[in-house]
Amino acid sequence: MSNNLLSTLATLFNRIVSVVTTGSTERIRIITEFNKVFTEAYHMGEIERKCTVTVAPGNTSFSHELSAFYLRSGFKITIHNDNRLTQTDIVDISKYVIDSAPFVRQLIALGFDTLIITGANSLHPLEISLKEISDIHKYMLGS
Repeated sequence: MSNNLLSTLATLFNRIVSVVTTGSTERIRIITEFNKVFTEAYHMGEIERKCTVTVAPGNTSFSHELSAFYLRSGFKITIHNDNRLTQTDIVDISKYVIDSAPFVRQLIALGFDTLIITGANSLHPLEISLKEISDIHKYMLGS
């Protein structure tokens, strides 16, 4: 992964965290911004995988105090060109989200509880609990 892509993603995370307020339009805005960055990075050759972000059913065992209804509590990244997809590819893509604690807390505040990463043809997605990444109780007490 190039430093330019990481810088772009860091800028995106900071912008999303500072711009997003409350309500459902913010969820749409996050998804739209992520999809723009992923598309641009793929077209520029900065990432080898074509990814899109959607809302999906979350894992009910990952729910927290702010979770949306489980049918829309998952932040799902789908890898469309998933031939020879490796665990390393999945971990690298998950880092776009989990490496930014403020962004994870923002996702939690918007009702997401599960980060889902899957290939378009995969039967076994990776599911990550967002509350395990960010200490939600500390966040709730601090806000």
